[in-house]
Amino acid sequence: NDVVRFRQHEQHPIVLPFFGIWTISQGHDGEHTHKEEYRHAWDFVITDTEKRQYMGSGDLATDYYCYDKMVLAPADGTVVFVEDRIPDNVIGEVNLKNNWGNTVVIRHADHLYTSLSHLKEGSVKVKEGDSVKEGEEIGRCGNSGRSPYPHLHFQVQGNPYAGSVTMEYPFSYYILHLEDHFELKSFRIPSAGDQVSNIDQNELLHKAFHF
Repeated sequence: NDVVRFRQHEQHPIVLPFFGIWTISQGHDGEHTHKEEYRHAWDFVITDTEKRQYMGSGDLATDYYCYDKMVLAPADGTVVFVEDRIPDNVIGEVNLKNNWGNTVVIRHADHLYTSLSHLKEGSVKVKEGDSVKEGEEIGRCGNSGRSPYPHLHFQVQGNPYAGSVTMEYPFSYYILHLEDHFELKSFRIPSAGDQVSNIDQNELLHKAFHF
């Protein structure tokens, strides 16, 4: 099963790169852009109780719940690539010249990198060569590059370049939110439509039980 298949990755755990509950709008082997060598990737958005991604008309990037939300480092590592000067798109338009938009690529180990794309112009808080810790803010969700509406594109790859071929790699742990309950998942690959979140640490319990 997946747990056994992915145990080899437990030495370098990777977690979801955000706070709160996000929805996977496109998963692996996605119907839009996650094809062939780019099939092992996720697009994340935030939705409301009616499964809408935005409030109001949705004509502006600021209408979207995920826009300008914090994007976090998914694991400890070193920043190896930064692009931060590509303007956000008008809703419904895409920038095919700068496909990945504003992007941060982080090296976690030999041949293990994560790439976070379509970030908000001017929001990146790290530079190439910086060391980052898991959960550290690296930028904000935006709508740059090949992005018709605000979302976060996330992938694991074996090379330090934006747009590198993706590789199959699980999240070490996350919460799957269902209609009437939630489930803890470990060493799994979430699917399109899943609502997911990181495990929030309760400081009072942490101090009381010395976790």
